[in-house]
Amino acid sequence: MTTLDTTILDAVGRHLFMGFRGTTFDDDLRARLRSFRPGGLVLFGRNIEGPGQIRELVAAVSAWAGEALQRPLFWAIDEEGGSVQRLRSVHGSLPSAMDLAAQGPSRLERVVAETAERLRRLGISINFAPVLDVVEDPDRHFLGSRALSSDPARVGELGARWIRAQQARGVLAVAKHFPGLGPADLDPHDHLPVLQGVSEERMTRQLVPFRRAVEAGAGGVMTSHAVYACWDDQWPGTLSPVINRGVLREQLGFQGVLFSDDLDMEAIRGRYEPETLVRQGLLATVDAFLVCQHEDGVEPLLRALHDGVRRHRDLQEAHRRSLRRLDAALALCFDIAP
Repeated sequence: MTTLDTTILDAVGRHLFMGFRGTTFDDDLRARLRSFRPGGLVLFGRNIEGPGQIRELVAAVSAWAGEALQRPLFWAIDEEGGSVQRLRSVHGSLPSAMDLAAQGPSRLERVVAETAERLRRLGISINFAPVLDVVEDPDRHFLGSRALSSDPARVGELGARWIRAQQARGVLAVAKHFPGLGPADLDPHDHLPVLQGVSEERMTRQLVPFRRAVEAGAGGVMTSHAVYACWDDQWPGTLSPVINRGVLREQLGFQGVLFSDDLDMEAIRGRYEPETLVRQGLLATVDAFLVCQHEDGVEPLLRALHDGVRRHRDLQEAHRRSLRRLDAALALCFDIAP
């Protein structure tokens, strides 16, 4: 990567959350971290061999970041339980969200708390959970047992308990996928869902759990890549100021960190130029851009962040506000005053 303004790069790199290959802190990962200076790394099953290995990897990279970046590096993971569980080889199988809901609130809180304590001991500071999508028929929906319930009020109640139990152990909770994938027929991993015939009234029902999550103090929310035509027929949720700034920030009052879902999903990848992703994302108050599967996508996005923040006043202001939200997250995860 050719030389960019180091001062700007140090700041805009914080918006990047990267996936990576390998299970050790090798020269390739060190070089990528030095060049891209990300805000966080996202762990997948491909990075995990066992408890000693993952603990050593996180500790080594974290020590390097403290010295080279002069700031902590967030470590994030999807440890929902059930079908989405990256640490199965370390912690064994965990119940799915649906199973936890069936076992009752006390059991849910206990499992979530134990999981968060294990993550914290490994040095992992963010868990992309809970799933708060309201799924009416889990047997037919692509989210399946990842959903807590078909009842918005119950999803909200259990989601709030999940958030409080997780964050009480120092692991940032991330409610997903805002404003709700329940009405979507297509999985954003493989397609761009367009919710053309879904009314605002039906979507308001999907918002109930996210309102409860905000009231419970959720430190993070993750976007949905679906298009919600009742609110914005041009941009998917991730890139929509109407949805994220208007509904999530202004209507629901969310002040925490907004994570994009993985930009390498087929709903987004290849459909938008990096400059468009950056402009729309920052204006939609996205704080963390996830690039998890295709390593060649990181540098173009970082360049777009660098150039956008350097050249455009509206993006500079969005960037400054975003950094304040990321700083506040450090207080929860690393006991650093914002």
